[in-house]
Amino acid sequence: MAYDIALQIGRHDLMATESGDILLIDNAERVAQQIQIKLKSFLGEWFLDTSYGVPYFEYILVKQPNMTHIRSILRQQISEVADVSKVQDLTLSFDRQNRALAVEYVAETTFGLVTGKEVLGYE
Repeated sequence: MAYDIALQIGRHDLMATESGDILLIDNAERVAQQIQIKLKSFLGEWFLDTSYGVPYFEYILVKQPNMTHIRSILRQQISEVADVSKVQDLTLSFDRQNRALAVEYVAETTFGLVTGKEVLGYE
């Protein structure tokens, strides 16, 4: 069974108990957090694995983005997360004025369905 360190939603700080122990998460909660981390990571950003992350500079943050290609890239990235077996639904909403991309997804995992909405851009 895999575990991950729990992060606070929105702030991405480590979560700890009052006694100072770090909280660990597993199952669907872990998968949802790992999808969020994956979607917010740029390709090559992590020095220990430069193949990890989304190719934002190459295909998404370009002058004429191809939404069909972006959808397939994000679907693939979510599928690569451990314990995700299938991405059932993926909806993209691009806000040009605020330069943000909202990604809503439903992923089939070994722990059941995981749904989420991530806003990629300036927060």
